Amino acid sequence: MLQGLRLRYISITKTETTTKRQKTIMDPVAHTLVGATLAEAGLKKLSRYASATLIIGANLPDLDAVAQLWGEDISLYVRRGWSHGILAMLVLPLLLAGLVWTWHRWRGHRQSEAPPFRPWIILAFAFLGVWSHPALDWLNTYGVRLLMPFSDRWFYGDTLFIIDPWFWLLSAAALVLACNHRGGLIGWALLAALASWLILSTSLAAPVVKILWLCGIAAIVAARWRGITASTWSARLGLASLTLYIGSAYGLARLAESEYHSSGEPPLVVQANPTPGNPFRHRLVTVHESFYRVITDDGRHIEIPRVAPDTIVQAAMTDESIKGFIQWMRFPYWIVKETDDSWIVEFRDLRYLVPDEKPRGIGYAKVKVSKAAAQDFSQ
Repeated sequence: MLQGLRLRYISITKTETTTKRQKTIMDPVAHTLVGATLAEAGLKKLSRYASATLIIGANLPDLDAVAQLWGEDISLYVRRGWSHGILAMLVLPLLLAGLVWTWHRWRGHRQSEAPPFRPWIILAFAFLGVWSHPALDWLNTYGVRLLMPFSDRWFYGDTLFIIDPWFWLLSAAALVLACNHRGGLIGWALLAALASWLILSTSLAAPVVKILWLCGIAAIVAARWRGITASTWSARLGLASLTLYIGSAYGLARLAESEYHSSGEPPLVVQANPTPGNPFRHRLVTVHESFYRVITDDGRHIEIPRVAPDTIVQAAMTDESIKGFIQWMRFPYWIVKETDDSWIVEFRDLRYLVPDEKPRGIGYAKVKVSKAAAQDFSQ
């Protein structure tokens, strides 16, 4: 609906806007767990610094998270862009391998018991770790701009929710059972505590998800307490389980979309939105010429008008304070409310919020536009 719409930015003194938006969520946990699981699966034995290279590489594209220092919307405008694009996928591994080589030249002689340093292996692991990052980001509904800086097009795998507790649990189980030294166990315990806090404190996860999460953590602790370890094989089994889990979630999402396509009312677009904590249950968003249809995970059908933005909405969309949100939203819907001297424009992305839902998590922005500014925009 926004294609072909040309927006001109007007000064903040004219728009007199304010914004309110829920904070976005980062997931460094999944990337760290994948890098560590790859290392524990046997790759760490192939070269000195292999584990560090894989874990750092798996997180390196998120260096754009520094944009959060300048505000939530700036972060949304920058995130999953340049540092996740095709050019960064060539440059970042080379930089990482160069830094590891420099570190080895400086301090490598002090680690006599470590495996030999093999620079070509480290270069390969730098590429593997860095490339794993956009691959995981592509799986979820948030999206990633894989062609940056040549194109800011967003790509979506629509397979997992932004944060997936079962992805964490499968990889964490593999790591804890594979770990054979105390320092590593302490580190993974701290990471498990962070992940548990994120799961238990979010309103997005249903109570049953939180209960199952605690049961899973208790099972891992009990297994380790009873001395059940498998070293390399547990990590390999964890990677195989993750692959099966992701493949199943992807297949079921595509099946849900294809079933709607064959229902007799062909839409322009169908998106299967995995629900938080349950990637096998979906909320469908379908795009038609004049309306959206949202089919909730409990079977409700909600039809929402799909109209071109009028001058009030266009004025709100050109406010610099939500520029990031505007370029990121995928299925936009807005509500305009009038006050004595202004208009309140509420934006929702139907991936995450429908009109009758209370704003939570991401997918919501609110802008106040003065009536004078809206009138100026129409001229």
